[in-house]
Amino acid sequence: MNFVSRMKRSGLETASEATLVFGEFPRLDPEVLITGLAPFLNGTPVIPLNDEAADGTGCIKLQTRGCIVTVTAGRRIRKVSACFEALDWPMLHRTFPDAESVLRAHDAQVVLRVETEYDAVAKGLGMRSANTSYGRNLLAGQATAAICSIAMPAAIHWKGCEMLYRPDMFLRAMEAEPVALFVRVTPFSSNRQIEGVRAIGASTRGAFDLLGKEVVLEEAPVPVDWVMRTLHGFIAHCQNNGGYPAHQATYATPDGDAIVVRHLTSTPDIPEDHISLEVRRAVEPGYEAASSRGFDVQPKVARPAWDGKERRTRPATAKPFGRRGLR
Repeated sequence: MNFVSRMKRSGLETASEATLVFGEFPRLDPEVLITGLAPFLNGTPVIPLNDEAADGTGCIKLQTRGCIVTVTAGRRIRKVSACFEALDWPMLHRTFPDAESVLRAHDAQVVLRVETEYDAVAKGLGMRSANTSYGRNLLAGQATAAICSIAMPAAIHWKGCEMLYRPDMFLRAMEAEPVALFVRVTPFSSNRQIEGVRAIGASTRGAFDLLGKEVVLEEAPVPVDWVMRTLHGFIAHCQNNGGYPAHQATYATPDGDAIVVRHLTSTPDIPEDHISLEVRRAVEPGYEAASSRGFDVQPKVARPAWDGKERRTRPATAKPFGRRGLR
């Protein structure tokens, strides 16, 4: 692991970045962007640091909420290859099936970067706020939404968790639950079956930046939609509470699901600290771990809808956390 990787894994990641893809990039000037940001900032002042426009030759720099917001526009600022990891997400065929063709057909880009001024220094002094990373990501999401209000892009690449979003999906999530945009959930399966239902688990990418550890939901005979919804809900709950539940605590959802939380230092598959979630009860699919047969009611589906056949072929060396887990 190189020096930069060690800095990031130590909590010193100080910037959030998004790339918006257009057919023709809009001319953005500081006044227009500040006007677009105003509804999100609730009166927080925004200070322009230059008078340039993001028109292909210059960049906009703004200061607000202790962050520097930089907006640059141009042709092919980021190559398509920079999005390969996002394109490899196995659920992309559901959320954005034509993502790759959109990226290749549009070469105008607006790159947004939000950097926290004091983050690295404060971390070194032991003064880093628990919500610094979330605040930075939230501001980046709000600035992205502000640009969308000026001109609608064809796609949005969120670098922190390597995700590609349709603009409508991104804007809806910003209004409902922004945390879901900052953390990618990737399903996986060993093809093991319990009572004829394929067991599915999932892992996160991006939870480390928000909460200090990635999360793995261990395999259970539940649908993939339930897995993704539950894991995103768990991350949002922990973000709102300022941290993960204690080791061996039970996390319960409003629907009555029960999940045991474990803090693990390493496992044979994951040689780094992480949070392990074990499903003890899932009301929707009717799974009950304490039952002798595995189910207390007939499951609603014979098999999860996601069967893995349509997903992209993952590298044989892939780990649950993507590139961060590779050595």
